Amino acid sequence: MFLRFIVALFCLLSFSAQAQYPDRPIRIIVPFPAGDGLDIQARTIGQKLSERLGQPVIIDNKPGAGTLIGVEAAAKSPGDGYTILLVTTTYAINPTLRDKVPYDPIKDFVPLIQTTAIPLVVVSSNGFAPKNFTEVMALAKQKPGEVTMGNSGMGTAAHIGMELLNSAAGIKFTHVPYKGIPPAMTDLISGRLQLLCTSPAQVMSTIRDGKIKAVFVTGAKRMAQLPNVPTIQESGVPGFDVNAWVGLMMPAGTPDAIVQRLNKEIAAIITSPEIKTRLSNDGSEVVASTPEAFAGHIRRELDKWGTVIRNAGIKAE
Repeated sequence: MFLRFIVALFCLLSFSAQAQYPDRPIRIIVPFPAGDGLDIQARTIGQKLSERLGQPVIIDNKPGAGTLIGVEAAAKSPGDGYTILLVTTTYAINPTLRDKVPYDPIKDFVPLIQTTAIPLVVVSSNGFAPKNFTEVMALAKQKPGEVTMGNSGMGTAAHIGMELLNSAAGIKFTHVPYKGIPPAMTDLISGRLQLLCTSPAQVMSTIRDGKIKAVFVTGAKRMAQLPNVPTIQESGVPGFDVNAWVGLMMPAGTPDAIVQRLNKEIAAIITSPEIKTRLSNDGSEVVASTPEAFAGHIRRELDKWGTVIRNAGIKAE
């Protein structure tokens, strides 16, 4: 009888705490530097979420080690509803790419929401002769290993996505990883780098200024912002479709009632006309998934990228 009373009291207190949620600031850990495009997305969501919940939402930037520093900090945080982690495709790539990661992508977190999907764009210096993927593929086959392909770092969606393209198209780019997009852009504009694969938000203004040219995009359809730039699919590699993605997770043990509430709040934010337009202008497609749908997506991504990495024999340096 006493045990039943204790259990009932615990449930009552737990329900009461959730009913008052949130009663203090919420933290969003962003494993990227301040000012990065992903940091900007987190701050946009955080500001609107704060307005809706009536509590501060603090952005905590913890960049480094290919996102592992930030992810580990979130994994060690209590599952009390006051810690959110921003994740990208790298979250599903790292467990296979690296010999050891400080988290289990399934057991240590609960999915909250996939916010966006981001088709990647490949750009070139103006002095690089090929104008589309067909011409790039012809040059890559003519000169195997001589065409350079840069990205913002080892293990990114841009890196592994181009490894998948090497396999699918029977070509071989020379991988040139950078520590971020700014140094890569410097080399691209000067002509020291031939091609760069990245998210549209990182290069759209430079394309519009005419300093570089967009050569092809990696998604299944053309981008509204770059309607004249062909996809890889329509250029001779049927079925090729690579998108980066962004989402939010919470530490394991976070009450489902809190997860479901935050999911609805954040979905309402990113599907609002103002925020959806802002994200679309940067080349992102709003997804606003349920937690259950995001969980399935993560499992599929773990399988997909794990296969690509093992087949290509890639390991983090």
